[in-house]
Amino acid sequence: MDEKNYQIQPVDIPEDLNSCWFHPDIAEHDTIDDGAEYYTKEQWEQLQKNLSVEIIYHRCEYEDIPEIPKEDSSDWSKWKPTAPKEGLFLIAAFDTEDGPVLWWAKQRENK
Repeated sequence: MDEKNYQIQPVDIPEDLNSCWFHPDIAEHDTIDDGAEYYTKEQWEQLQKNLSVEIIYHRCEYEDIPEIPKEDSSDWSKWKPTAPKEGLFLIAAFDTEDGPVLWWAKQRENK
């Protein structure tokens, strides 16, 4: 694969996001240090550059997602997130102490 021309592409989203799903190509291009909980500003910018996208970080509240049962917040089997605007595709969905987080990717025109 030519790293200079790489751009992450949409993939089929699993039927059940299982409260922790990442696009399969992220691991190969990731920038976070092993064991780190958060990206530094530089790592976040480099990840977006590596994937040739802008990542829109979207935090959700469980009370706003009726498809996720209140009694089992890890059951995401009925939740199918929809892009907040046209032209975005999902590259990550995971749970945090503050609720679900989604990463939406917007392809960059100029790579």
